Amino acid sequence: MLAASVLRLTLPLCWLVAPTQPERLFHSRDRSDLEPSPLSRAKPIADLHAAQSFLLKYGWSEIPSPKESAGVPVGFTLAQAVRRFQKANRLPASGELDSPTLAAMNKPRCGVPDTRLPPQAALPTPPALLTSLGLRPRARQKRFLQMLFPKPDGQQEDASDTGASRAFSKKTLTWRLVGDAYSSQLSGDEQRYIFRLAFRMWSEVTPLDFREDRTAPGTMVDIKLGFGRGRHLGCPRVFDGSGQEFAHAWRLGEIHFDDDEHFTPLSSDTGISLLKVAVHEIGHVLGLPHTYRVGSIMQPNYIPQEPAFELDWADRKAIQRLYGSCKGSFDTVFDWIRKERNQYGEVRVRFNTYFFRNSWYWLYENRNNRTRYGDPLQILTGWRGIPTQSIDAYVHVWSWGKDERYFFKGICI
Repeated sequence: MLAASVLRLTLPLCWLVAPTQPERLFHSRDRSDLEPSPLSRAKPIADLHAAQSFLLKYGWSEIPSPKESAGVPVGFTLAQAVRRFQKANRLPASGELDSPTLAAMNKPRCGVPDTRLPPQAALPTPPALLTSLGLRPRARQKRFLQMLFPKPDGQQEDASDTGASRAFSKKTLTWRLVGDAYSSQLSGDEQRYIFRLAFRMWSEVTPLDFREDRTAPGTMVDIKLGFGRGRHLGCPRVFDGSGQEFAHAWRLGEIHFDDDEHFTPLSSDTGISLLKVAVHEIGHVLGLPHTYRVGSIMQPNYIPQEPAFELDWADRKAIQRLYGSCKGSFDTVFDWIRKERNQYGEVRVRFNTYFFRNSWYWLYENRNNRTRYGDPLQILTGWRGIPTQSIDAYVHVWSWGKDERYFFKGICI
């Protein structure tokens, strides 16, 4: 009797102190979502069917209408698509699915289609065909990422040589790394820091102002970013695993990264640079298409990160055609020249260019052809002993016996 009473008292106490895990709202039918899914690898493109799917998916070919394809063998239309792809990748335009062409198709790349084909009024008489293909393309309608969803408010459409491009009509854009879609490979703070740098690279060359917003309703955020694997984040596109498509973007403000890929931080020289991929995908969200121009951040394939990764001149001009360039005058601009000793004790002359406006200043890193991350800063924080705003002139007196600098404010007569 006493034992039974103790048992009755013990059970409620255990129930009170035991940790509880809230039940998820739903689970996959096979309960596979209860454990993290293992990393998967993309299936290599090694045969004709896989190559056809690649060319259709990324805009190099399309299924012709019965009227267009009447009397034209399937092998000829496929050979045309292969030639276009080979020319863009600086390969011999043979039209044959050779080893270099397959290697180019298997390179890590962005999931946004490369091109839109012009309407084909008539197909020419085919020359020599592409070996003995004898296969009909899979009946799958080509769809572009930017056409999957309707155009939202706050965006405008602009026609250009590369097809219809869209640009936001406002200059202040908010972004967010979705709370339940962080990467499993980097810390949350590191991911958000990298994304801030990526947005800054575009804001440095345009009047756009990007602001991280972690509190507003999701529908009010302009650009949302997230990581996922396979079927992810309610997206109609499916990631293929590590090795090929590493991310894709919609020109209405969403960017998805394949968490099967080995994304790495700024300090790493291995794997795939998350910064470089993020800058590329943000370019798509802002309205830029792919280009095969050497040096462009908008190349569809991933190029290993260079020591000094920056937007090239043509990328800057392309984004400025959509959003304009930064305008306004500065109070004063000058080169700060100084002598420094390197690790071998040798004296080197170095200089940076500074821009002053009101109570703020920018350091322009001449070697990197860009302004310093984090600028502008207040004059008070970086230049002690000089006027804290509206500096009118700067003079550097440098001779064999003198190295002095003077700042001027106001007009002296």
